[in-house]
Amino acid sequence: MGAFSTSPLRATAQPGGPAAERPSRLSATLTRSVAWLIFLGGVVGATLGIAELHVEITVAGLILACTAGLVLLKLRADAADRL
Repeated sequence: MGAFSTSPLRATAQPGGPAAERPSRLSATLTRSVAWLIFLGGVVGATLGIAELHVEITVAGLILACTAGLVLLKLRADAADRL
């Protein structure tokens, strides 16, 4: 299963080619923003579920928050690899 957990190798852009780098940055920013919104929504959902003693809402919120957190960590690791 470990072989499927890594991201595929991407073709590297030519140095000095800002046009090739621009869509990647826009995509990463958009993905990061959506992941943060889902993460915060999951935390809020889990908090409301705990406050109202609803197990299903709490579990759903925690699943959303954890999944979005993993996506954010992956984006951070990918950004560190590019530097």
